[in-house]
Amino acid sequence: MTMESTVMPWKRLLPLTAVVAIYLCLGALVFQLMEGGPETRRREDLKKYIHNFINNHTCLSPDDLSQFIDEIISEAEFTHGTLKNKSVTTRWDFTGSFSFVVTVATTIGYGNMAPHTEIGKMICIGYALIGIPLTFLMLQGLGQHLTLLSNRVNSLKLCSKRPDLNKYLNMVLIILIGVSLLFVGPTVLFMNVEGWNMMDAIYYCFVTLSTIGFGDFIPALSENRFSGRGEAGTIYRIVAYVWILFGLAYVALIISYISNILVKKAEKVQQMSRAKIEAEIKQLQKELVKTKSNIFSIAGNVAESARAGIEGVRKSAERDVDHNHVVTIDSIVVPATSPKKDKSPQHSPFRHKKEPPGPVELLSYKRKSLT
Repeated sequence: MTMESTVMPWKRLLPLTAVVAIYLCLGALVFQLMEGGPETRRREDLKKYIHNFINNHTCLSPDDLSQFIDEIISEAEFTHGTLKNKSVTTRWDFTGSFSFVVTVATTIGYGNMAPHTEIGKMICIGYALIGIPLTFLMLQGLGQHLTLLSNRVNSLKLCSKRPDLNKYLNMVLIILIGVSLLFVGPTVLFMNVEGWNMMDAIYYCFVTLSTIGFGDFIPALSENRFSGRGEAGTIYRIVAYVWILFGLAYVALIISYISNILVKKAEKVQQMSRAKIEAEIKQLQKELVKTKSNIFSIAGNVAESARAGIEGVRKSAERDVDHNHVVTIDSIVVPATSPKKDKSPQHSPFRHKKEPPGPVELLSYKRKSLT
């Protein structure tokens, strides 16, 4: 199989691009309507709070407050701990660094941790260039093994009497197993450990496993909350990010399955359209052949009629000519010589003849005059 045969053709790529663009525009409009108003109200409330804070603390100027916010905005969690007299800790321990490299290699990119040193930024670029394709290769292998596992589950005979129903039951079982292990279980865990509600936990699971990674919810983020748990907090963080790796493989499997269904549907529609067009072309060709034969038949009839008409006219003309010739010959009377009529050669139709014409000569003259 050549590379050209595996490339998506333009006649499919261009409509797909248009569909994606329309889908993105519709999504932008929906979130603009859903989130624009509430954010405006939140910011109005925050503006009032800031003005009240400045009015109640007249010794603090707006410029000093703005500078203070700029300093603490990237370290909000540490600022909360400092205000509560917590000890100074670093996020770049092994578990924190492990969570960072997982988000880099999986392209989730929460944004809660980022290198600030020049050497750290350079190392991050090189690490990502190697780690991203390597991680995708590993996830592809995990997805293949998950596919084998799903095929084994799909071969179960839950309802052997009805193959179609058995196929749907196996599919539902595969989805339930995956959802239970990768969504339900982690949701319960995050609700108990992180203190999130159910919607926030489910939302985090999907946003993370789809590699969207907004960063508004991150497990084990609070370094102050997990600083006193020792090995338990470390194990929790590692388990959370190992769950991300397996969850990405499963979500990739589901997305691949949905994509294959959409591609097969598109190919089926394309084949149906092509078959319909081919059938219409064949029908049109039949109609053209039929019309062509009719045209040839009509043309042949017209030609035959024309030939018959011409032949009839020719025979009629010959009969008329022969009849006229006979009448002329039979009715010719040579006039007697009259001394009163001018017999000069210039007034005679037979001035080149010295003698009166005979019947044959008169017949020849009659034919010339007719012509």
